[in-house]
Amino acid sequence: MTGTLQFGIGFENADVRRQIEYARLAEELGFAACWVPEDYFFRGAFTIASAPACSTSRIRIGLGVVNPFTRHPALIGMEFAALTELAPARTILGIGAGVKVWIDQMGIGSPTPGAAIEEAVEVIRRLLRGEKVTFAGKVFQTDRVGLSFKSPQAEVPIYLGVLGARNLARAGRIADGVMLSALTSPAYARFAAEKIHAAAQGAGGRGRKLELGAFLLTSISEDERAAREAIKPLLAVMISLMAGQPPTPLFTVAGMDPDELRRFAETYARGELPVRLVTDSIIDTFAIAGGPDRCAAALQKILDAGVTHPVFFETPGIPAEETIRAVHKYLMPRFL
Repeated sequence: MTGTLQFGIGFENADVRRQIEYARLAEELGFAACWVPEDYFFRGAFTIASAPACSTSRIRIGLGVVNPFTRHPALIGMEFAALTELAPARTILGIGAGVKVWIDQMGIGSPTPGAAIEEAVEVIRRLLRGEKVTFAGKVFQTDRVGLSFKSPQAEVPIYLGVLGARNLARAGRIADGVMLSALTSPAYARFAAEKIHAAAQGAGGRGRKLELGAFLLTSISEDERAAREAIKPLLAVMISLMAGQPPTPLFTVAGMDPDELRRFAETYARGELPVRLVTDSIIDTFAIAGGPDRCAAALQKILDAGVTHPVFFETPGIPAEETIRAVHKYLMPRFL
């Protein structure tokens, strides 16, 4: 893992014009990166990312993450190459399997996610290097596909957004970094770091060094009770969505009870938001939430587990500007 600590900010899918303001503020206050999610069915990540790319000059712009099922890898390469023209040497491409529930809603297949991600990385890298790519994989095929323009950033950092042990090891072999999912706990971060490091140091990884990032659900205020209440709805949604997917170490390593997860999924499936199921223990495990001292202690545990790029994700209902300023005021001086 790389040892340099760099703070990032993650934006909710807000109005594009507001994200320009947020990115400029984050750059002014010394954040190293801003990350744009692609959650369905909100605004598309490439469109959103182009706004801060055009309006900033130093901060890195990360896509965190896009999947190779709703866009073929050749299309991802095409769109990302265009984005590099707006922010040369400042763009990061995050690739992951996406949220299966949303992909299923569109009737799109998402077979063998691990193989799909690995094949996508190869196709995209080759396209951005200017190759004409003929590729026959288990999931994807291309026939003499090449970009009709040259990307100013032929070698781009590609980060994987993956969860399980096998795909974390895959990231250690092929990626430049990893973005751990929202709901990352210290226990899961340590589990992930060990899997990534072992693969990176093995025969396939050739001693590679990766940046380990994590999306951290964040609510910081001197009013500790208000900060913790504010994050409960977001935790309820995120846990419910993930609980509806196959078992994941994101929860098992963190020690979350399967029956508890089932209650989240069942309540959400009935159209109810299971806020009442979000306990203090769940907040402490899966979020950075509360007063400044409590949040600093929670962040320290994440960093001790191996994370080098904490990305503070705003909480719906709290203006992004408040989160950016709170992290800058209460956490940056203690850690940077």
